[in-house]
Amino acid sequence: MPLIREEAAGRMRRDHDLMIDLIRRIKATCTQVGAIDNCDNCQPDRRQICHSGVEQLIRAFVEVTLKHNVMESLYMEECVPLAHRQAHNQAHMVIAEKLKEIRVVLSGDGNCVLAIDGIDHVLSALQDHFTEFDQQLEGYLEPA
Repeated sequence: MPLIREEAAGRMRRDHDLMIDLIRRIKATCTQVGAIDNCDNCQPDRRQICHSGVEQLIRAFVEVTLKHNVMESLYMEECVPLAHRQAHNQAHMVIAEKLKEIRVVLSGDGNCVLAIDGIDHVLSALQDHFTEFDQQLEGYLEPA
């Protein structure tokens, strides 16, 4: 069992790196963030390319994040105190809700600038989550 726990911690760290990289890529896709507040103010050809890229990357980010959350929930079943599991899973729900809000913005009016602003909020929530919950979870997963 210790080997599985060590692998779990490594996988969690790789997922974290992937999520942070996807956020970096999402933010880099739009060169107008800070200059405009709505994609309608962007050049039409640029808007189409940007929207497609942001939408694909956000979809990938949502999938990676939700899979990561499911895996963490599975890791917690065996060796993590109930209070931590409950708080940790509640924190996952908060992040999932933020992701849903971003998808609603994108599917509603396609405003990538607002979606990227939402991604900044998710990044902040993820960094807090990594520190507050995932580091503690790694401690529970360490071999005894």
